[in-house]
Amino acid sequence: MDTDVLIVGAGPTGLMLANQLARRGVRALIVDRHAGPARETRALGVQARTLEIYSRLGVVDQALELGKRATGANLWARARRTARIPLGDIGRDISPYPFLLILGQDDNERLLGEALRHRGMAVRWNTELVGLAQEAGHVKATLKQPDGSTREVVAAWLAGCDGARSSVRELSGIPFEGAPYEHVFFVADTQVAGPMFPGELNVYLWREGFHLFFPMRGADHWRVVGILPQTLRGRDDLAFDDVVPAIRREAGIALDFQACAWFSTYRIHHRRARRFRDRRAFLLGDAAHIHSPVGAQGMNTGLQDAYNLAWKLALVTSGRADARLLDSYEDERVPVATRLLSTTDRAFALIVSDTWLAGLLRTRVLARAAAAAMKLAPAREFAFRTVSQTGIRYPQSELSETLDGLDAGAPRAGDRFPWLRLKLRADRPAEDLFEALDDTRFNLIVAGQPAPPDGVPGLGDLLRVHAAASDPANDRALARVGIPQPSFYLLRPDGHVGLAGARFAPAAAARYVSERLHLKP
Repeated sequence: MDTDVLIVGAGPTGLMLANQLARRGVRALIVDRHAGPARETRALGVQARTLEIYSRLGVVDQALELGKRATGANLWARARRTARIPLGDIGRDISPYPFLLILGQDDNERLLGEALRHRGMAVRWNTELVGLAQEAGHVKATLKQPDGSTREVVAAWLAGCDGARSSVRELSGIPFEGAPYEHVFFVADTQVAGPMFPGELNVYLWREGFHLFFPMRGADHWRVVGILPQTLRGRDDLAFDDVVPAIRREAGIALDFQACAWFSTYRIHHRRARRFRDRRAFLLGDAAHIHSPVGAQGMNTGLQDAYNLAWKLALVTSGRADARLLDSYEDERVPVATRLLSTTDRAFALIVSDTWLAGLLRTRVLARAAAAAMKLAPAREFAFRTVSQTGIRYPQSELSETLDGLDAGAPRAGDRFPWLRLKLRADRPAEDLFEALDDTRFNLIVAGQPAPPDGVPGLGDLLRVHAAASDPANDRALARVGIPQPSFYLLRPDGHVGLAGARFAPAAAARYVSERLHLKP
């Protein structure tokens, strides 16, 4: 083998996968057909769940320094602010990052690329996948190199992170089912002064669509995204100055556009690959699913694809687990992509519909209804968990098992384990549990019972054990998230609950490890 894993595509998804594999000692080669990282970007929102992963990767502080924390979303209609939705408060007990971070895809790629270089791996640019053959036990990939020559690379596994026009998907013969939306969008990097609330997302709803103003670093620096007026579509010489009158007409004449660094138009598709895997080849990110930008989900979903697959590939390539473990990648991520396409399609249909009724709903009803709903605690929590991706669950996965006896309201197998602060030693203060977890291994959390002296049979050095000390502060913290005592939770490396129950049972845990995780003795 030339490498254990060949990663095709060095956008955020491919870079995340490469970093996670490098952290686990997996040999990987990452290539990209482009000349270098993206300089212009459409993806802007980094969700809480992504920031949690960035924390484990060691880049969250740089991301927070580079980005803008959007603590609120202001909804405008007919040049008047009609509602404000607070973003910073609604997730404060759910994640250490209860906000949307405005950070462009280019900055995300730079952070992930620097982290990868620090781990001794670099992207091979101007290198294109042009041929693919799967054979018993390996993949043969033909790469076109910068000088035009070709080279054959033999890899145990292939990861297609190469975007909507994925060569991995096309060479694997996997259909990309769906269609483009009829609307044309624009994105502009601007200097603009106006009534927008600084440091917050400003959403301008109008009869025929919307405009989004994302706050960026620097004074009066805004990234503007919107629907191109129908009268301007199809022009080859279109410039941002041509769009400004339409923005002012809907968002208000008080907008003073002073400069535009770059401007681009594009179409959006809603598509999903029929399969996310063909034997030894996997699809991740935009190669597997693309959808409307509603909710800033696209880039974040690709990053979670990579986080889901990386630990499984690491166990298989190291010989610790049978290849059957990799079946769970498609089983878990296809439902996530399917639900995402469905929900974003419905939301997108409402905000772009050009019917009279839809326009009335956007400009007179939607903003007030959203603001009213955010006054209700259950609605706020549901909204945050959905948009932040902290609510993604895998209850039907083969890797999820909840034993009998666990309270009905407790976190279940497949859930992302709740964020909380615990005293893990009686003589020490409470600490952020997420910071204490080792995401390169499994983590066993026990509450209301002693830690098992022998850990989980079959995991050995792949396990870290954490026992919540007997303490009133711990009792309150556990009760807040519905964790009963006694209980135990065996967490997968990605932080989702694999096995859950009341009293820890070594025999049940050993059976889970061998029969569900397919770990080898």
